Amino acid sequence: MLVAASQIDPSLLPFLAADDALEEAAALVRLNAEEIEPIIKRGVGYKLRLHSLQRDRNSQRPEFEEIYNDIQLRLLKRLHALKEDPTRNPIANLRGYVAIVTRNMCDEYLRHRYPLRRSLKDKVRRHLLSHTEFALWENTEHNWLAGLSGWQGLGYAMRDGLYATGGDLKDRLKMQWQTTDVQRLPLHDLLMTIFAVAHAPLDLDELTELVAGSWGVEDHPAEPLNANTFASPEEEQLSANINPATIIERRESLQLLWREICQLPRRQRVALLLNLRNPQGINIITLLPATGVATFEQIAETLEIPPVEFEQLWADLPLDDLHIAAYLSATRQQVINLRKTARERLLKRMSVLREQRSV
Repeated sequence: MLVAASQIDPSLLPFLAADDALEEAAALVRLNAEEIEPIIKRGVGYKLRLHSLQRDRNSQRPEFEEIYNDIQLRLLKRLHALKEDPTRNPIANLRGYVAIVTRNMCDEYLRHRYPLRRSLKDKVRRHLLSHTEFALWENTEHNWLAGLSGWQGLGYAMRDGLYATGGDLKDRLKMQWQTTDVQRLPLHDLLMTIFAVAHAPLDLDELTELVAGSWGVEDHPAEPLNANTFASPEEEQLSANINPATIIERRESLQLLWREICQLPRRQRVALLLNLRNPQGINIITLLPATGVATFEQIAETLEIPPVEFEQLWADLPLDDLHIAAYLSATRQQVINLRKTARERLLKRMSVLREQRSV
């Protein structure tokens, strides 16, 4: 094993050192029971609790199992890939890695199942990041915390200490807003009031739940993902009448477009792909793996972003221009110009390719 011991979580060593199938299976069972399963269950349970929204708790069970199984499969593939080549993206902290994968996959699932809530969460996130009065940071458990700028790094300790017997935050907010039309309250004022009553940082999902409840945002589960997830009703009706030849042609066009994207300068690729969305603002970079045009790893390679780092970005896509600007050490206008140049070049190239194919 040509990798330093410090780069591999000690709990993985028995699995990586297993010489036969039985020994490997036994090590994997222990690893799952002791290190992986508890973190997945805690993470998925927490996410689904915040998205229950007046539904019966038993209705969460199929969702829980669906997400849980998807995460388990993802991690199993990752562990087998690690065993085949321990030098490629070694896992130094397994529990932290499992927590990040769980959070990202839950976010991706909930993004599609609960689009209104996800849109609201993105709006809250952007507001926190674009106003100096607020702060958004990641704690040691890989959860995003939100609060006033002076609270960063205080975690949950301050809230637990101040409100050990202070009652439920929702009840305190209701008392605060007895004479206020909270649904007409601007987001900035709403956040300031919530933090003033909480007196401590809040988990970003918890904060989103409070804003949703205050504004009366009710997000009913969307239909499971299918080929028309990103289509409008008109497009869905049209797609029902599309013949297989047309589907193949469209997929080939998407493959051509992907190849042209790969030829763009790196900064143009980043500005374009990290902001890829449909007219409704929904992330559509997921269409690339879904249609088999490009795998998650190939997208990360094209962006020249390490897969582990890209996994952390994945759940937050599409990124706004300010985030991309910070990532590229550029200005917001430079990011806009990069994306505009990329689109113009792609339009020209695709036009030429279509003419060549029609000859």
